[in-house]
Amino acid sequence: MSKLKKYVAAIFTASTLLYSIASYATPADAQDDINVLIESADQQYQLFSSHFQKFLLTQPQLSPPKYKKISSLLLQVKKHTRKNENILAANIIFYNITTLNENYDNNNIFYIISVLLNQNDTKTANAIFDLIKNEGDQTLISNTAYIFAIFSFKRNQWDKTLQLLNGTINNLPDENHYHALLMQGISLQKLKKHRESIKHYEKIKPASKYYLSARLNMAIANIRQGWWTDAHIIIRETLKSAEALNQEEALNRLYLTLGYSLMNQEYYRDSRNYFRNISIDSIFTNRALLGITLTAASQNDFVGALSTAHILKDKQTYELPVEESYLLMPYFYEKLKQSTTASAGYLEAINYYQKRIADIQSIIDSEINLEKYPINININTTLKINNTPINLSREYPNYFFENYLKLKPYEKYFKSNGNEKIRTEYDQLNNEYQTIIVKIIRKMLKKRIKHLNSYMSQSKFGLAGLYDTSLTDD
Repeated sequence: MSKLKKYVAAIFTASTLLYSIASYATPADAQDDINVLIESADQQYQLFSSHFQKFLLTQPQLSPPKYKKISSLLLQVKKHTRKNENILAANIIFYNITTLNENYDNNNIFYIISVLLNQNDTKTANAIFDLIKNEGDQTLISNTAYIFAIFSFKRNQWDKTLQLLNGTINNLPDENHYHALLMQGISLQKLKKHRESIKHYEKIKPASKYYLSARLNMAIANIRQGWWTDAHIIIRETLKSAEALNQEEALNRLYLTLGYSLMNQEYYRDSRNYFRNISIDSIFTNRALLGITLTAASQNDFVGALSTAHILKDKQTYELPVEESYLLMPYFYEKLKQSTTASAGYLEAINYYQKRIADIQSIIDSEINLEKYPINININTTLKINNTPINLSREYPNYFFENYLKLKPYEKYFKSNGNEKIRTEYDQLNNEYQTIIVKIIRKMLKKRIKHLNSYMSQSKFGLAGLYDTSLTDD
């Protein structure tokens, strides 16, 4: 069973990387060329946003009024945001910067800054922050730093996030305080400071909406240090909490992490039971089914393993656990001494993988028009091309794809007003985002081909083994 154990370990590693960090964080650690391009595009977007603010003021029909009272200004900002007119909301703020400077200590200033950062107008937002740091009290500074920390955290700027939150979080209201602790913990974890991160997670109370994320990340921090028992205790205790019972997907995530962790430690029976607790309509269902399949096989229950692998295969989707089932099923038949069925299964798997590889390669070689494939932003950022799901945020931060979608509304402001300079800047920025996203898609698809090639090679090896056995038997 050594080959299966190695496979189990590999699956555990992949699953931990995919599901360990809360949705507030992003799983990319490595700085590859695409991450450099993403950072550059973000800086270009911030420049464009600043230039666009000035451009709008040259358009008489769009030029906002001046407000002497921040309450009147706030009403108009919220009116635009309710209509998803965030560009105009940010422009009203930009045009009324003098009023804001005179009212920097108003509690609504935090919302105002959030609107600006949401539109990537970091120049105006930083100007307000500089004034607050020079003139405001510590509570005002801390709350503003928290908003900027969220902005940096989304961009995987771990050191900057910690710098912004250092010495400020005790001045934050409860939920913001707990969110800041979570961001500190994850940032430290990303910087490989696992022990230090645990201290922050431990401070988050059960009543907080960030509690489950903190507990899960605390368990992962223990796992990364080899403290498996402590990690399992943390997750088991959390599973019993009322907070977990009220958040189904968070509960499923905990079950999945514990299941794979126990499987990696060869506690197959317990692992199998935890996988069974994951709801059938969860985004983690197929991973759980794969876990049940592997734990059953690890217990030499090949009939049970075969049954679950059948469920996966019958889904007929292109998710990786489903595609793995084509390889696993003939392997289980082989273990059940059903050589003829196993041989047919390996042949089916080889043909399946050959076709899938060819289909995916044709996507890679084609012109990928993003207008045809809508990006869906939820827990993960995904899109589908020819029914092949691609998880864009598996390796790259969600904010980048959110920013791309935020570019679309700018187009309508160029239709009747021809400022060639700002229009050219917009087109270049939009093209840059599309180019990077297509690079990411092709990279993810190449990784999928690598997986499928591995499955196909194993299928060929399995078939060859059966052939050799039959010759020996003869």
